[in-house]
Amino acid sequence: MRVMDFQHHFVPRELAERRGAKGASHNVMEGGMRKVTLHGKLYDPEEQLRDMDEGGLDVAILSCVIGWDRPLEDCRLINDTYAALQRRYPDRFVGLAHIPLLIDKGAALSELDRAIRELGLRGVTITSQVNGLPLDAPELWEFYAKTVELGIPIFVHPSMPPTGYEWIKEYDLSRIVGRELDLTLAVSRLIAGGVLDRFPDLKMVIAHFGGGIAAIKERISAKAYRFGTPLKRSFDEYFDLFYFDMSGFEGGPNALRCALTGIKPERLVFATDYPQDFTGATTDTRKGVKDIRKYIEEIRGLPLPEDAKARMLGGTAAELLGLAR
Repeated sequence: MRVMDFQHHFVPRELAERRGAKGASHNVMEGGMRKVTLHGKLYDPEEQLRDMDEGGLDVAILSCVIGWDRPLEDCRLINDTYAALQRRYPDRFVGLAHIPLLIDKGAALSELDRAIRELGLRGVTITSQVNGLPLDAPELWEFYAKTVELGIPIFVHPSMPPTGYEWIKEYDLSRIVGRELDLTLAVSRLIAGGVLDRFPDLKMVIAHFGGGIAAIKERISAKAYRFGTPLKRSFDEYFDLFYFDMSGFEGGPNALRCALTGIKPERLVFATDYPQDFTGATTDTRKGVKDIRKYIEEIRGLPLPEDAKARMLGGTAAELLGLAR
């Protein structure tokens, strides 16, 4: 079974330069907060392939760390670049579409159709807020309907930075804590807002173990009667319709064990957040690419059926993306 990395970032160099990236490292700021750090490993597919080989990754599912809030021109650049990488390295890279959702909804849906039907990308990615709107907002329903029509998954990355939280603006807490909070709220709102009743075939992959939502899942489930919305099923039944990626903690064993207390193994997909994690480019954990192999081996050593572990490492991702073989 191939090991597939569901959160693996690649940035077209031209797009980075448009955002002012110069030199080895460049912090993109927004609202006085660090939004993302750009660096050399984000732009070079050959270097990424070398790191993938060292880390034991067979396939990388690509998303762009500066692509979620860009206009149509930039989204088309990302999508065209990803399609070219798929053609050049058909067994190593898989692209997710980026669209200017709510910047220009008509153009966004047309671009999504082009990216999937013409370019051959395998899914689409958004963030846990879309232009400041929560994911249960009716403004997003047409988009959800389109993904169901196309039969593709939606990868939900943390908002960069999330808005509406006054006390995360200092100490870089917008990246450290705010992103995870926003993911947990996104899952909760999608359930409370009845989005999965309206779109029962929606396929969503939530990043970072859903912000670590398994740690408080029991509380949310027990208190779901307070939502005040006429849900047709229990919180747990809706929760089990989501998928969650395994990135954001640089292979933290406690995060993995915690996730498995509330998330079924077949609903987890392996991910690294490379090259933002596991390279030392933007973190100071002393973990490098070789530690991706340790993370993979830790999963293989879990006291779970072999089929379950194979699904976690690549089988479920392959099915979601239409790559199973």
